[in-house]
Amino acid sequence: MTRYEVMIGLGDQLGILTAKSLIPVHLLEWKQYYETYLSEAAKYRLNHGKTGKTYVAGLVADEFNISERTVFSIIAFMEGY
Repeated sequence: MTRYEVMIGLGDQLGILTAKSLIPVHLLEWKQYYETYLSEAAKYRLNHGKTGKTYVAGLVADEFNISERTVFSIIAFMEGY
């Protein structure tokens, strides 16, 4: 089970844990970035038939005004076990 799957499994509890400072607030931002990445990657895959990970990471980086390196770090974190 990946970290992202655990976060999804927590559901509303994630917000409560964040409010109680048991989980860092930046993880909620990372979750949003990662969900945007997943959405854009699915669109790209549908249109082009391949993953386009670098291109999609660039789109997410531009949308949220963060670096591509940060996006790749977030992807690695969320897909980690």
